[in-house]
Amino acid sequence: MTEFVWQRTPLLTIGFFIAKEVRNLIKNITNFIPVLAAIFVTDSTWLPYAIGGGYLVFIIVSAILNHHFFMYALTDDAVHLRTGVFSKKSLTLKYERIQQAELDQTWYFRPFALTILRVDSAGSAGKEVEIPGLSVELAHNLRQQMLAEAKHASVSATAAEDDVGAAPAPQPDLVRSYGIGELVRAGIYDNKLFVLLAVLIYPVSQTDILEERLVPWLEANVTFIEQSLWLNIGLAAAALSLLFVLAIAVTVISFYNLTLTIDNQRYQTRQGLLSIRTVSFRYHKLQRVRIRQNLRARLLGRFSMRVSQLQPSASAQQQQSAAFNLPVLTQSGMSELCRWLRLPNANQLNWQKISPVALLQPSFWIALTAPITATISYLNVESLGLALMLGASVWLALQLYAVARWQRYGFTQAEGWLGVRSGVFGSKQNWYPMYKAQQIDVYQSPWLRLLGYADVIVYTAAGAEVIKYQPAALATQLQHEWTATVAQNRKRWM
Repeated sequence: MTEFVWQRTPLLTIGFFIAKEVRNLIKNITNFIPVLAAIFVTDSTWLPYAIGGGYLVFIIVSAILNHHFFMYALTDDAVHLRTGVFSKKSLTLKYERIQQAELDQTWYFRPFALTILRVDSAGSAGKEVEIPGLSVELAHNLRQQMLAEAKHASVSATAAEDDVGAAPAPQPDLVRSYGIGELVRAGIYDNKLFVLLAVLIYPVSQTDILEERLVPWLEANVTFIEQSLWLNIGLAAAALSLLFVLAIAVTVISFYNLTLTIDNQRYQTRQGLLSIRTVSFRYHKLQRVRIRQNLRARLLGRFSMRVSQLQPSASAQQQQSAAFNLPVLTQSGMSELCRWLRLPNANQLNWQKISPVALLQPSFWIALTAPITATISYLNVESLGLALMLGASVWLALQLYAVARWQRYGFTQAEGWLGVRSGVFGSKQNWYPMYKAQQIDVYQSPWLRLLGYADVIVYTAAGAEVIKYQPAALATQLQHEWTATVAQNRKRWM
């Protein structure tokens, strides 16, 4: 058995553990709602400082202890970890199980040429291994060794494939860079500012901050606000525009100098201004390709693509980290990347629609909106004609939207791929290598059984996909055919 040489990370990695504690606080902020409520309702001026100071001390002490008890050992075929302060944890991860390895050179590590190595393995919903404070060269070498084929996972093979070694590396098959203009477009159509505002406005409005502090301050210091309605509207529009621009800036900073490299079935992106992040995966580890185009992206003529290798986790941050993401692609760029990923030709696909019976359930609930809308309108405007018109308009708009969703939904099986599309104003396509399906179920709810229909559920390592409203006999036939396709395939699965 190989003798382990246990190593500790540099003292600078205490900052990493502090940042990790802060991320955990943000991720679990809902658990602190009772504490925040106590701070708002109390009259004690010292309580917020006591709670904040106590938590700050906890974060620092916890980071120091986690750094002290964090040790790792590297061997030719595995990485070993020892972590935990009170609850000890030992982990051994074989390189051949690695699905994705990425480098994250955060802003506080860049001046010291250090980086963070994050690793996903088969069957893991989140990060199994996270080693901070490695030198950039060591992290690159280790990542290359992890991502190599299992039969080549050795030190000599890694040195031959190393992209930072002394020997000149062969030219990659494809290199694409994305400039500031493209990243600005990505920030425009993937801007999450209004989602954040919608989440924050309600809890803030339930406190006395706006009424007792912000409004009196504005009335006392900004006297011209009440002078003009259009001025108020202009100020609100300017504030939203500023926040929108700041959100775009966040996207540009996150994806700055985005570079895609394809080299011998290895796909890699490198991006970031303050923190540089490198993500790589091997083609045979691909589990799902998602192509999206919302309404703003459609107007700009752009697409986004995400390649997943693992089961998406409950945490949005982990899901983001577990995927190979290209936020902005032109039509030609998207077609080119689809060819490299061996997706079927979009011009030769036969999309199969689902039965019109799928409209029955949403149409029933939409029909209830007409009398409800008419009643509420009549109670407010006291005009029966106007109330009926509003109720009919709402019903018609929702019904047209439901029909459009049904019209756009479809699935296809071509060239070994299962594709599912959806979307009305935009579009979304999910592509799965059919031979990597882990389980195929035929599901009938009481409603579906009454109608003689069933759903086909395909489970993959990147999540489940539901093919809705298929005739029961056809659903069983699809299950048998797709199961036979999986059983007969001998391609590498991981």
